Amino acid sequence: MYLFVRSTRLAPGDPQEGVAWAVAQTERAVKATGLPISLYAATFSPGLGTISWSTFVPDLATLEAAGDALVADADVQKGSEGFAKHTVGGIDDGLAQVIHGEVDPNRVINYVTVVNSVCAGGQIAKAMAVGVDLAIAGEKITDHPTMFLAGVTGPYGAVSWVTGFEDIRALEQGNLALQQDPAWVEKIDKDAADVFADDPAATSQLIFRRLV
Repeated sequence: MYLFVRSTRLAPGDPQEGVAWAVAQTERAVKATGLPISLYAATFSPGLGTISWSTFVPDLATLEAAGDALVADADVQKGSEGFAKHTVGGIDDGLAQVIHGEVDPNRVINYVTVVNSVCAGGQIAKAMAVGVDLAIAGEKITDHPTMFLAGVTGPYGAVSWVTGFEDIRALEQGNLALQQDPAWVEKIDKDAADVFADDPAATSQLIFRRLV
């Protein structure tokens, strides 16, 4: 299974108009592809105004077919003209493979935390094992499923932990549970010390709020 994300940044001026356009474009894309595409906005995080369309696909052939459907759909292409008006800084696509976790279509997710990092040189195999172990440990502490993904595009050796929450209160409670669990801090210090890049800029934590 893969997670595909397309991100851009809304232009300053009238954010409500930009969001309305992005929501309409999401609806067009869902209709054209038949995929469960969601729209998220970065919140309490760097890159204010960043929005992301995301969807899970079982294989790359499905993603290819969806891309072809978007190009061939007149409504989607007409709506794409809004990129020039409503966004700045271009568009970035990202593709990651799910190593641990699965999609539950019955879960209501309105907030997502994403921790990104990069495997240290010569430590990829060990980092992948540690990444899965950290995801499982985090799930037990927060009581919320966490996915562990490996980047297919972007920085080589990139990995991510993705956790969904039903609302902002659940997100806060999950973060507090991790911070207040001494075993979690010890585990991070012990297991992750040498397997991920020793550069603060290589690891980040972001929060996204679902718009549609």
